[in-house]
Amino acid sequence: MDIASQTLNVYVAVGVLSGLGFIIALIRTWKWFLRSGKEIIDLGTIGIFTFHLIGIIGTVILLVTAGASVWWLLIIKKQYENSSYGDISSFENLLKFFLIISFVLKTIDIIHLIVRQTRIEIFFMDWERTKIDYHKISVWRTNFVANEFNEIQTYRRINVTLKLFFVLFFLKVVNLESLSCVNNEFTLSTSPTNCTEYNPIFRTGIGFITLSGTSIIQYLAFTLFYQRIIADKIINFIDLCSVSNISVFILDQYYHGYYIHGRSPHGKTDVNIKEIIMNLHREENQTIGTRGLQDNSDEQIFIMKINRNFRKQYELLFRNYYSYIGPRKTREDTERYTDMLLQSYQNLNGFLCAFIDHSLASYKYFIRNRYFLEKIFNYEFQARASTELDGITDNILYPDNEKTFTKTLFYGEESSLFIWNIVTFLFIDALASNYILATVITYILNSIFTGIRKSFGRRNLSRKTLIPRNFLI
Repeated sequence: MDIASQTLNVYVAVGVLSGLGFIIALIRTWKWFLRSGKEIIDLGTIGIFTFHLIGIIGTVILLVTAGASVWWLLIIKKQYENSSYGDISSFENLLKFFLIISFVLKTIDIIHLIVRQTRIEIFFMDWERTKIDYHKISVWRTNFVANEFNEIQTYRRINVTLKLFFVLFFLKVVNLESLSCVNNEFTLSTSPTNCTEYNPIFRTGIGFITLSGTSIIQYLAFTLFYQRIIADKIINFIDLCSVSNISVFILDQYYHGYYIHGRSPHGKTDVNIKEIIMNLHREENQTIGTRGLQDNSDEQIFIMKINRNFRKQYELLFRNYYSYIGPRKTREDTERYTDMLLQSYQNLNGFLCAFIDHSLASYKYFIRNRYFLEKIFNYEFQARASTELDGITDNILYPDNEKTFTKTLFYGEESSLFIWNIVTFLFIDALASNYILATVITYILNSIFTGIRKSFGRRNLSRKTLIPRNFLI
């Protein structure tokens, strides 16, 4: 075996895939640049490109390292004889170094992901108009929807605790770890004493296969069985919005966001239990209108492309709104403060509701489906308005059948989190040669980052929606 040629192959694979990753990072940055309203390439743009590139390179290095390790486990192990092997420590050290680099890069990528998700603009639009006095409309429906949104912020398809439990079960109880012994046998040893030495490359290979296998099985079980038969929290949240008469307005970038239409077809939802049951019965029997934004439509989730005029008006209202919630702790006139705060909330809520209702002549929008290429690139090519003289584009809503709005949640970033969990496990095992320690530290780090995402997400939700943080549980 030529260790030098295998080392060269690894470097070539990393180089080629990194080149492709560079192009993907450019495309992602280009989309961000157009959605962010930038006119020139500045430090912020370069920073976004750097973060995208870091995440992609981290994934590339992991895949090459795991691929080389699996190759050694499945192919080279059969030919493993001490007499035919020279000094392979340099190759082992190279793969270990790659795992360290990949872990650092993917951790930076996850931090960037958390920062992106916890800085979104979000507002809960209340459609309830049954009260003569708007000041007496109940806030509990909004609080309930906000709590459900707060809960699904870190919801994932793959349960990390369950996954790590099965990984440890297969590696230590079924004893797949014995396949990483320094020999050419593919038999499971029932006694740990039968294996006196483990090969770190084989350990990485069997660890990657076990982690990937358990994750894929869990993902398929969740997608094909759990969310279809038992519960789909994302769909349940959208149903809750309709039952509560609350819409969700999200801006994840300057000119880009999502809209979840929760306006009830019954007109009011702040009613007693009898009316709620009767309303649901009417919907079930199709004796009332649909929940969709358009007539005779069930489409409730939309991708938004907004124009400069709308964004400026939104920012103006939000600044007035935020100027009262920012310094609330220092205000002594509580009654006056809460009155102004309520008025600011009503102004912003009224503007967004009027916009969706087509009641604002200056802020029109239209709805169209995304083209095939737009779905492939996950980017909407916005056409200029024929009625505009200043070149300002229209506001456009695109039905979000793929539920891309979950990109603002952990749910929509499962692949990044999945890769980070894998590289954490393999990184710790490469340093300590201990699957149990790798499992424990992977669980701890995942819990810490999930806790950080919950904390900052809850803080952002409170600041942007006027809901006190102690009401978000």
